[in-house]
Amino acid sequence: MPARILVVDDSPTIRKVVASILEREGYETSSAGDGIEALQVLASSTFDLILVDFVMPRMNGFQFCRELKTRENFTGTAIVLMSAKGDKIRGQFLQQTGAIDAITKPFDARGLLAVVELALKKFLEAKSKGSLLPPPLVDEESGASMRPSATDLGNDPVARRIKTATEFAAALTKVLGPALAAMPDEIGVANVGEAIYEAITPESLLSLTSLLKSLESAHGTRQVLSGDISVITIAEVLQLLELQHQSGTLLVATRGGEVSLFLDRGMVGLARSRGLRDEFLLGRYLLESGILTRDTLESVIKNNTSRRPLGERLMELGLATESQIRAALERQTSELVYELVRWKSGRFAFEVGVTDEGAQHVALRIPVTALVMEGFRRVDEWRLIEGTFDFDEVLYRDELAIDRLGSTDLTQQERIVLEAIDGEKTVREIVEETKGNSFELCKILYQFVNSRLVRRKAA
Repeated sequence: MPARILVVDDSPTIRKVVASILEREGYETSSAGDGIEALQVLASSTFDLILVDFVMPRMNGFQFCRELKTRENFTGTAIVLMSAKGDKIRGQFLQQTGAIDAITKPFDARGLLAVVELALKKFLEAKSKGSLLPPPLVDEESGASMRPSATDLGNDPVARRIKTATEFAAALTKVLGPALAAMPDEIGVANVGEAIYEAITPESLLSLTSLLKSLESAHGTRQVLSGDISVITIAEVLQLLELQHQSGTLLVATRGGEVSLFLDRGMVGLARSRGLRDEFLLGRYLLESGILTRDTLESVIKNNTSRRPLGERLMELGLATESQIRAALERQTSELVYELVRWKSGRFAFEVGVTDEGAQHVALRIPVTALVMEGFRRVDEWRLIEGTFDFDEVLYRDELAIDRLGSTDLTQQERIVLEAIDGEKTVREIVEETKGNSFELCKILYQFVNSRLVRRKAA
């Protein structure tokens, strides 16, 4: 019988996304908008696990968990907290709430499933032994960790290396532990390899790499700056590097992918990405500029057996000029920086003096200040856009309003977006289908909704 999971969050979008991920894996789900609604659901249903947001109106996650602890019927229910500050509440509130674990938002499907599977496994093991789960290793009054500390190792370089090695081992365990613990007892080498592959995300790999590089401190290292972008934003990092006229490579990674920024004396020379949405691929900018047709682009990519960069291959074939490729690279680099300014979680590391041949050749030298300011402007507009519609909402066209406006008053991109709206597709599906910049596409949808050319479909 599949495990039953209750998802408690004040965001309808998060409830839908989490439920969809869990249901694809065979779990049964129900949802509630806050702690009070969750208690009402629990009055008539039982669950194996409750995923509860920590910050909610009326009754937040902390209050909800404390209320559950007073009710005998629910003292044996497994709970996982969800929060944008998951690492902090893991240290401070797990003991007080009785939760098994906490997960940091935003999270990807793999991370969510790993936490859920591990929590259910720990809970069932404890239940089969007739005991409660062991408390987290934190002091209930102070919230301080009770694990052995390596902070008193002094200034001895060998001691510092031991401390860093210990931290690296702990971090590696944290990355691989959930994936391996969630596996069935009858495992093989191939399954272990797959679990490790799933666990090592770009964000976790960069975090581990930063720790590993610290082990090289006695021999010198090029990495001079690293950290967590939830504490120090990429905008602040870029402004610091610009102020100091630094040259090198800034690598930024989150669970969604990674971006490498090559800096030339404080200015952005080029950006590359891996694992991000297709909208950041160079081909998109060439298509939008009318330089290539989609058939030509796909043919070049398919037959590029030399694996040379797309821009170089297009120039070699005479399909694009150097100035056209340079303009496309400048648009791509700018939009990647705008995207980084939006990121709220992840890791960064800057290696001074390290760059690559392509960045040196292109040498865009875009001022950081202009990029960051435009990134901030887009972040402000994103907030307005996201507050206008749910990305899982279905939109339909108001044909009378469109006829009154006339299609000649619309840009080509606006006409493409309008044609994609058919009363069946969600906002998310429209953006994916039109294959453009998601910010610009959502901005067009926002304008359509506000001008009443497009309306929300009644549920």
